[in-house]
Amino acid sequence: MDTNTTTARRDLALALVAFAIAFVLWQSSPLVALVYPFRLFVTFVHELGHGMATLATGGEFIRFELKSSGAGLAYSRGGIRSLIIPAGYVGTAIFGATLLYATNRTRRAEWIAIGLGGFLALLSILYTGISTSNLNTLERFTVLIPMIAGIGYFLIAEEDRGRLIGGGTAFVALLLGLYLAAGDNTLALMVGVISGAVLVAIGIVGMLGYRDVTRFTLNFLAFVVGLNAITDAWFLLRIVSNDNLIIRNDATAMSEQVGLPASFWALMWILTAVVLFGSSVWLTFFKPMQDAREEPLPWKD
Repeated sequence: MDTNTTTARRDLALALVAFAIAFVLWQSSPLVALVYPFRLFVTFVHELGHGMATLATGGEFIRFELKSSGAGLAYSRGGIRSLIIPAGYVGTAIFGATLLYATNRTRRAEWIAIGLGGFLALLSILYTGISTSNLNTLERFTVLIPMIAGIGYFLIAEEDRGRLIGGGTAFVALLLGLYLAAGDNTLALMVGVISGAVLVAIGIVGMLGYRDVTRFTLNFLAFVVGLNAITDAWFLLRIVSNDNLIIRNDATAMSEQVGLPASFWALMWILTAVVLFGSSVWLTFFKPMQDAREEPLPWKD
């Protein structure tokens, strides 16, 4: 058995373990507390999907919000509505499928974790409606004094321990400032910043030699998001198929914008998510093994 086939099977085994854990978590009611942070992360990705589609079609992405219930809202102006509306569910599926493929088709998954973490943290800072006007005078001093002191100590410290203390103090002050500046939308900001920080940390762990930890974590996240893209759209189909429920959602908005029943759009998003994520699984794991088996053996004279 050649090295490529062995590596592909090993990566598949890691991914299957990640899938099994993600599936069990999502199907077990007693574990709902463990699932909750991932539920918020999926909603975070969903709302950013609307926002990125807005920007891609020439509109203005104003901000997005997350609710403690797991629901979310994205506020935008302009753009192509018929592409922006489905971008929540479809974008979530694309995120999961792309993350799964990229994680397992590159040798340096840690850079994916670091880049993704930084990108998500940046988007949460840019699009959660942060404003210094949300801080009163006392809060501004509470943030600025330790931040300036921390930066100063970091610059003058001669040992790593001192630089760590200074940098840590400045970072905590920055987080406090962001938290206060977010006003009533702190949940969306914290989900983005904390998720970003965790991903960066996971990437650093990989750079220190624990690459399987990084790859497993990214696979787990990809499966969580990918599975939710399907189950959330399925739940949406059940809602819009019930005539007794009158709830504003993406499917009804799409029906009003383009036509056709809301249930049609929910079903289309289910199928799209299945095709996207199923294709990613095939291209990531099974096709490389199939190609390896079909390669001609070297000729021995």
